[in-house]
Amino acid sequence: MHRIPFLVTLLLFLTTPLYATVQDFSGPEAGTVIYGEIPGGGFATGTEFDDFTISGLNNGGGPESIIIFDSSSPTGGDPDLGTPNVTCGGPGIGTGGEVGQPGENCVARGNLLIVAEDIGDGNGDGLVDDPDDEAGGGVIRFDFDFTVDLDHIVIIDIDAETLDFELNGPDGYVGAGSGSDLGDNSCQVIDLSDFENVTSLEVVFSSSGAIAELEYRESDTAIDDSSWDRVKVRF
Repeated sequence: MHRIPFLVTLLLFLTTPLYATVQDFSGPEAGTVIYGEIPGGGFATGTEFDDFTISGLNNGGGPESIIIFDSSSPTGGDPDLGTPNVTCGGPGIGTGGEVGQPGENCVARGNLLIVAEDIGDGNGDGLVDDPDDEAGGGVIRFDFDFTVDLDHIVIIDIDAETLDFELNGPDGYVGAGSGSDLGDNSCQVIDLSDFENVTSLEVVFSSSGAIAELEYRESDTAIDDSSWDRVKVRF
């Protein structure tokens, strides 16, 4: 039986690129607190998803809580967070997301991450009854478990306000950027592929808005640092 030499196997293993992770926020129910104050007391640590920890700030006077919003069934008087837009057969309402617009919103995005305006829980089930994004804006932060190269982030409903982001790595500041005002119920895919060796990403909303998706992959630096440990485990 022909065997591939160990050295060849090792080189193939170390040089095989890692696939990207496209992270949406499916899984938790709408109204689940991912980070911050929980209805009825307690605190969520932001570790619901693999590869990163979520944290955040509320700049509008509401609770410091990041929660799940179901864009297929908008609550909180927020049809501008619905996906897809009504012109694409969905529940989303807003001219920015209509067919043919720069912010065309024609993909069902499911769960979104929002900064919560409140965490009311009248029925005591531990979920926010009426998820609603904070009109005064806030920050949603991702702290990665390893250095990553980013690809894109999907943002819903940046209208007449601003969206900024800042990235840091093991040695500090990596870069910054911004989104565009594409109108009510708009969807925008922001290219982050220029940013490598990132350990944290802060998304700063000046008003309402939501995150639908984040794509990233383990950076070459992370691979270099961990390769020998991975080889020892495998071989």
